[in-house]
Amino acid sequence: MRCRALGAVVALGMGLLVAPPAHAATAARPYDFDGNGRPDLAVGAPGLRVTSVRDTGGVVVLPASASGLSLSEKIVSQSSRGLPGASETGDQFGAAIASADFDVDGYADLAIGQPGEAAGTLESAGAVTIVYGSSRGLDTTRSRGIGSPAGPDDFARFGTALVAGDFDDDGFPDLAVGAPGEDVDQGQDEDFHPSGTVTVLRGGDDGITTTGAVTLRRQGQTNFDVQFGTVLAAGDLDQDGTSDLVVGAPGSGGGDDRYPGSVSYCLGRTSGPTGCTQVVRGLDLAGLDALAVGNMSSTSRPEIVVGVTNSVEDDPGHVHILQLQAGTPLTVARRLVLTQNSGGVPGSDEPADGFGASLAIGDIDRDGFADLAVGAPGEDEGAGRVTIVQGAASGWRGSGNYFYDQNTAGIPGGMEEGDLFGWRVTLLDHDRDGRLDLTVGAFGENSDAGAITTLRGSGTRFTTNGSRTFGLATLGYAYPADALFGFAVGR
Repeated sequence: MRCRALGAVVALGMGLLVAPPAHAATAARPYDFDGNGRPDLAVGAPGLRVTSVRDTGGVVVLPASASGLSLSEKIVSQSSRGLPGASETGDQFGAAIASADFDVDGYADLAIGQPGEAAGTLESAGAVTIVYGSSRGLDTTRSRGIGSPAGPDDFARFGTALVAGDFDDDGFPDLAVGAPGEDVDQGQDEDFHPSGTVTVLRGGDDGITTTGAVTLRRQGQTNFDVQFGTVLAAGDLDQDGTSDLVVGAPGSGGGDDRYPGSVSYCLGRTSGPTGCTQVVRGLDLAGLDALAVGNMSSTSRPEIVVGVTNSVEDDPGHVHILQLQAGTPLTVARRLVLTQNSGGVPGSDEPADGFGASLAIGDIDRDGFADLAVGAPGEDEGAGRVTIVQGAASGWRGSGNYFYDQNTAGIPGGMEEGDLFGWRVTLLDHDRDGRLDLTVGAFGENSDAGAITTLRGSGTRFTTNGSRTFGLATLGYAYPADALFGFAVGR
């Protein structure tokens, strides 16, 4: 298995092209780029070769219809017509993706992180590209490149994480951008432990803008965050009708030099988030990888779900379900810890399984409780697995949970070391039949060429009938090698 570091020394050209269309009555659903009511599938391939330029990155978009996902893909890269910048080695274009109808014109738009972008001589300063939707899908001639509004910083990795939400309650979705390598001097020695930032960019009639951008920083002088902004999620935690931002900081280091991981929330308000509150912190959260917001149990408000895979060496991985209690600030009323040794969860804990490396939440069986898809890409020497844990009043069901891997009957292919099946998971209803569909990213497939597997919802779980596993070669792309297709999947 080869898990490459993603780095870059490049430069970005930026600009807004073509005036946006008029404001629509209703915002499109995320990933519905052509406005047909069905979310398309966006897959990041940050190692993609574009013409002669290796390891630059791209995003593959598969359109959705009533019959499901089409394999007539659209590939977006910095060599696409009208897109700002240029394809250069190490850009990592597509390392993170998010979607919303930022200008509320009836077509969803796509935000693409490129944390390896350089700004002049500043390595891996990072950037984000916004591509706007249209009746024909994504229109690369309407796109904008955005660097950190505060100015570029060496190895800030702006664009490492992205999430959309209406954080200022003005009817236009906004975009939160994580820069975990950004250093903020708060009295700590950060030569090797960057604090990190999250920048909230506002949506509006003209789409995403840097005007009025807010930069959120780590918390505390003693119980401080390290690499704040590595992982992001959104949800209405305080139930006031406005999206709130959830920020993960995985900590850093190993042995005696370990820093705890932490989770913070940043409340949405009419002026947008103005600060964040740390809700949990500890060494058991060091190396957190994934966040999700939903309600798996009978609690009255959404829960924060946290996936952690390397709090200690060879950790099998674990998931924390944080049930929140109302108040100022919000606090954790109860924390449930879910592992492969938990009652009712199939499998068993083994070193380096990576259980919790990715999370997706949604009501798969339509019983009123959100269910959880948990990726464990390290399972069976890196072959990988996805476990479905069903929600229940007590937190999760004690029976009836199940898993998929590449040896599951009906799923094409077979388990191989290093495939990393489950590196990413997503739950979206692509055909709008009222049943969530499952997509699994496996960027290690075929020596890092990458692949995704799609399973359609059946009402109670997923069906493997008609499931598909494919990579860029299947789609006819000329340069599939080392593309890391499936490193990011829109959710």
